[in-house]
Amino acid sequence: MSKRKMQSPMSAADKREQWGEFAEREDELLDEVEARWGDTAAYEESARKVSTYTKEDWEQINASNAAIEQRILELMDAGADPTSDEAMDLAEAQRAHISRWFYVMDHEFHVQKSELYVNDERFRAGIEENTRPGAAEWLQAAIIANAERAARGEAR
Repeated sequence: MSKRKMQSPMSAADKREQWGEFAEREDELLDEVEARWGDTAAYEESARKVSTYTKEDWEQINASNAAIEQRILELMDAGADPTSDEAMDLAEAQRAHISRWFYVMDHEFHVQKSELYVNDERFRAGIEENTRPGAAEWLQAAIIANAERAARGEAR
Protein backbone atom coordinates (compact mmCIF):
# COMPACT_ATOMS: atom_id res chain seq x y z
CA MET A 1 0.00 0.00 0.00
CA SER A 2 1.34 3.40 -0.91
CA LYS A 3 2.43 5.56 1.99
CA ARG A 4 0.72 8.42 0.21
CA LYS A 5 -2.78 7.70 -1.00
CA MET A 6 -3.76 10.06 -3.77
CA GLN A 7 -5.79 12.69 -2.04
CA SER A 8 -8.74 14.04 -3.93
CA PRO A 9 -12.01 15.76 -3.16
CA MET A 10 -13.67 13.40 -5.68
CA SER A 11 -15.85 10.43 -4.88
CA ALA A 12 -14.80 6.93 -5.89
CA ALA A 13 -17.35 7.06 -8.74
CA ASP A 14 -15.92 10.36 -9.98
CA LYS A 15 -12.40 8.91 -9.84
CA ARG A 16 -13.49 5.94 -11.95
CA GLU A 17 -15.17 8.27 -14.44
CA GLN A 18 -12.19 10.62 -14.74
CA TRP A 19 -9.23 8.31 -14.28
CA GLY A 20 -10.52 5.15 -15.94
CA GLU A 21 -8.47 2.05 -15.11
CA PHE A 22 -6.09 4.13 -12.99
CA ALA A 23 -8.80 4.35 -10.32
CA GLU A 24 -8.92 0.56 -10.07
CA ARG A 25 -5.12 0.26 -9.84
CA GLU A 26 -4.52 3.40 -7.75
CA ASP A 27 -2.50 1.76 -4.95
CA GLU A 28 -0.28 -0.27 -7.29
CA LEU A 29 0.45 2.67 -9.57
CA LEU A 30 1.03 5.12 -6.74
CA ASP A 31 3.50 2.69 -5.17
CA GLU A 32 5.45 2.62 -8.42
CA VAL A 33 5.36 6.40 -8.86
CA GLU A 34 6.50 6.92 -5.30
CA ALA A 35 9.31 4.36 -5.66
CA ARG A 36 10.57 5.96 -8.89
CA TRP A 37 10.11 9.66 -8.16
CA GLY A 38 9.02 10.01 -4.52
CA ASP A 39 12.13 11.90 -3.51
CA THR A 40 11.86 14.54 -6.26
CA ALA A 41 10.48 18.05 -6.19
CA ALA A 42 8.31 17.20 -9.20
CA TYR A 43 6.63 14.40 -7.25
CA GLU A 44 5.99 16.67 -4.27
CA GLU A 45 4.56 19.41 -6.47
CA SER A 46 2.37 17.02 -8.41
CA ALA A 47 1.04 15.36 -5.25
CA ARG A 48 0.22 18.77 -3.78
CA LYS A 49 -1.56 20.00 -6.92
CA VAL A 50 -3.46 16.79 -7.65
CA SER A 51 -4.77 16.59 -4.09
CA THR A 52 -6.93 19.65 -4.75
CA TYR A 53 -8.39 18.71 -8.14
CA THR A 54 -12.12 18.34 -8.50
CA LYS A 55 -14.05 16.39 -11.10
CA GLU A 56 -14.29 19.61 -13.13
CA ASP A 57 -10.52 20.09 -12.97
CA TRP A 58 -9.98 16.53 -14.21
CA GLU A 59 -12.45 17.13 -17.03
CA GLN A 60 -10.32 20.12 -18.08
CA ILE A 61 -7.09 18.15 -17.75
CA ASN A 62 -8.47 15.27 -19.78
CA ALA A 63 -9.93 17.57 -22.46
CA SER A 64 -6.62 19.41 -22.80
CA ASN A 65 -4.74 16.13 -23.11
CA ALA A 66 -7.25 14.83 -25.67
CA ALA A 67 -6.76 17.99 -27.74
CA ILE A 68 -3.00 17.44 -27.70
CA GLU A 69 -3.46 13.82 -28.79
CA GLN A 70 -5.87 14.89 -31.54
CA ARG A 71 -3.34 17.42 -32.81
CA ILE A 72 -0.59 14.76 -32.84
CA LEU A 73 -2.84 12.57 -34.98
CA GLU A 74 -3.74 15.44 -37.32
CA LEU A 75 -0.13 16.46 -37.82
CA MET A 76 1.03 12.89 -38.35
CA ASP A 77 -1.80 12.20 -40.80
CA ALA A 78 -0.85 15.37 -42.70
CA GLY A 79 2.74 14.12 -42.92
CA ALA A 80 4.14 16.94 -40.78
CA ASP A 81 7.79 16.57 -39.96
CA PRO A 82 8.28 16.37 -36.18
CA THR A 83 10.83 19.19 -36.47
CA SER A 84 8.32 21.53 -38.11
CA ASP A 85 7.11 24.64 -36.30
CA GLU A 86 3.65 23.08 -35.88
CA ALA A 87 5.08 19.95 -34.28
CA MET A 88 7.39 21.93 -32.00
CA ASP A 89 4.46 24.15 -31.00
CA LEU A 90 2.52 21.01 -30.10
CA ALA A 91 5.44 19.72 -28.02
CA GLU A 92 5.52 23.08 -26.27
CA ALA A 93 1.77 22.85 -25.63
CA GLN A 94 2.26 19.43 -24.05
CA ARG A 95 5.11 20.74 -21.88
CA ALA A 96 2.94 23.67 -20.77
CA HIS A 97 0.03 21.30 -20.00
CA ILE A 98 2.22 19.17 -17.73
CA SER A 99 3.70 22.27 -16.08
CA ARG A 100 0.29 23.78 -15.44
CA TRP A 101 -1.43 20.73 -14.03
CA PHE A 102 1.30 18.58 -12.49
CA TYR A 103 4.85 19.90 -12.07
CA VAL A 104 7.16 22.45 -13.59
CA MET A 105 8.81 20.86 -16.58
CA ASP A 106 11.70 22.60 -18.28
CA HIS A 107 12.79 21.57 -21.76
CA GLU A 108 15.58 19.31 -20.52
CA PHE A 109 13.17 17.44 -18.25
CA HIS A 110 10.70 17.18 -21.16
CA VAL A 111 13.38 15.54 -23.31
CA GLN A 112 14.19 13.12 -20.48
CA LYS A 113 10.51 12.25 -20.06
CA SER A 114 10.21 11.63 -23.80
CA GLU A 115 12.55 8.66 -23.30
CA LEU A 116 9.74 7.04 -21.29
CA TYR A 117 7.30 7.66 -24.14
CA VAL A 118 9.49 5.58 -26.42
CA ASN A 119 11.04 3.02 -24.05
CA ASP A 120 8.28 2.23 -21.54
CA GLU A 121 5.44 0.30 -23.11
CA ARG A 122 2.85 1.79 -20.75
CA PHE A 123 3.85 5.36 -21.62
CA ARG A 124 3.95 4.42 -25.32
CA ALA A 125 0.47 2.90 -25.07
CA GLY A 126 -0.78 6.03 -23.32
CA ILE A 127 0.37 8.16 -26.26
CA GLU A 128 -0.50 5.80 -29.08
CA GLU A 129 -3.90 4.66 -27.80
CA ASN A 130 -5.62 7.76 -29.17
CA THR A 131 -3.14 8.58 -31.92
CA ARG A 132 -1.39 5.85 -33.89
CA PRO A 133 1.66 3.61 -33.90
CA GLY A 134 4.84 5.64 -34.19
CA ALA A 135 3.38 8.62 -32.31
CA ALA A 136 5.76 8.11 -29.40
CA GLU A 137 8.83 8.50 -31.63
CA TRP A 138 7.23 11.36 -33.56
CA LEU A 139 6.42 13.21 -30.34
CA GLN A 140 9.88 12.57 -28.94
CA ALA A 141 11.46 14.07 -32.07
CA ALA A 142 9.16 17.11 -31.74
CA ILE A 143 10.08 17.49 -28.06
CA ILE A 144 13.80 17.34 -28.84
CA ALA A 145 13.41 19.85 -31.69
CA ASN A 146 11.40 22.14 -29.41
CA ALA A 147 14.07 21.97 -26.70
CA GLU A 148 16.75 22.81 -29.27
CA ARG A 149 14.64 25.73 -30.51
CA ALA A 150 14.29 27.00 -26.93
CA ALA A 151 18.04 26.66 -26.36
CA ARG A 152 18.61 28.87 -29.42
CA GLY A 153 16.27 31.44 -27.85
CA GLU A 154 13.65 30.92 -30.53
CA ALA A 155 10.90 29.57 -28.25
CA ARG A 156 7.44 30.90 -28.87
